[in-house]
Amino acid sequence: MHFAMILAVATLIAGPGLAQTAPTATTATFGDWTVSCTIAASTDAATPAKLCEMTTKLNLKGNDGQLHPLLQIAIGQPPDAAVARIVLQLPVDVALRDPVALSVDKVTAAPTADAPTTLAPQDDLLSASYLACAATGCLADAVLPGDVLARLRKAKTLNVTFTSISGPKKITVPVSLNGFGDALIDLGLAAK
Repeated sequence: MHFAMILAVATLIAGPGLAQTAPTATTATFGDWTVSCTIAASTDAATPAKLCEMTTKLNLKGNDGQLHPLLQIAIGQPPDAAVARIVLQLPVDVALRDPVALSVDKVTAAPTADAPTTLAPQDDLLSASYLACAATGCLADAVLPGDVLARLRKAKTLNVTFTSISGPKKITVPVSLNGFGDALIDLGLAAK
């Protein structure tokens, strides 16, 4: 399932310019995030195209005792694009009219040696629009400007909120940002 999402995101990011050849892949793990790169021949140039993304995946244990995908996130920068994009795969039972909201814990006071950072409920970052749904889940995406990436690097948790059609009710899934900054640097989307 994870490999299928990587291929789907790579197709979205790369567009039609990649040839159908056997790619060479590399992977590096940073905390809860994985950076994957695929190198494939390009039909547009003599040099191979290198497509990289950082991903994380959350599973939920079902009543059957098996792990089932709940949420997958991929971040990458399309070739010739000025900004990065985020692609989220969510369960199929989402309300498509409501966007996916992304937020982080809001810092309300500067940390000091005597007082740790004080966090308020949430600081909204952006919303993602749904692209399509399949039997495996629904895809949503959004542009990730540099200021949003900088805020994500400083945060500890990304909150992904979507509306379930069962209810309907809002569901917020906390996503660990452990290793996010290092993965972002490896991906080449953040200053070291």
